[in-house]
Amino acid sequence: MKLNYMQCWNGAMALLSAHKEAVLAIAGVFLFLPTFLFAQFVAQPVFTGDEDVNGLAFVYSAYFSENALSIMASNLVISFGGLAIYFALAPSRNNTVAEDLVAALKVFLIYLIANLLTGLFTLMGFFLLVIPGLYIACRFILVPIMIVDKGERNPVQALKQSWALTRNNGFSILLFILIIAVVGTITIGALQALTGIITGLVTGGAGWPFIENLVAALTGTAFQLVLAGVIISIYIELTGKKGNVGEIFN
Repeated sequence: MKLNYMQCWNGAMALLSAHKEAVLAIAGVFLFLPTFLFAQFVAQPVFTGDEDVNGLAFVYSAYFSENALSIMASNLVISFGGLAIYFALAPSRNNTVAEDLVAALKVFLIYLIANLLTGLFTLMGFFLLVIPGLYIACRFILVPIMIVDKGERNPVQALKQSWALTRNNGFSILLFILIIAVVGTITIGALQALTGIITGLVTGGAGWPFIENLVAALTGTAFQLVLAGVIISIYIELTGKKGNVGEIFN
């Protein structure tokens, strides 16, 4: 089955709207909050502008060493939140937020292993060229749904199932995701730049990090939600498994 971009996009928006209470509750606690707290309390790397490759490596190495615990904790919480959102949006499920969180916790380790394997294969693709890496990533884009909706508990099998389901649609998915990523990046960048300009004018050039971090966390969270909805919608489109949201595409 070939992807219909408009149908996938409309389906994603309808999914997010239909499950907005659960999605916003999970995203607020597990996506927005850790993103905002990390930006607010963990200082970003400082560059002089004169660093060469070795200088950049040294700055980033020092940054990750000093903030390893915060980075790891933030990423784990965000990853868990992303998995819980997949449970909330999955077409075969219609549970409470608490039930989605418990279900996500039970398979979180499997999800992490599957993501690690996906990252390794994607990295191998990037060693060849950028496009093969992106293509491989898109072929494995449905791995979380194999775990959430199909109940797959073997990470390797989850990768195989995603690869099989996206057959003949790898480049279509890649183009779709690239369009969303480019538009999303431009929109987020414009909103953050506008926020910086406004806070700079109000404070006489000093800026207001609290507001700037708040906007960055909100826009980043919104983009993650849109991407999750799109991924679920792609799955529904390729399988025809509309489940409890059959009216979404009508």
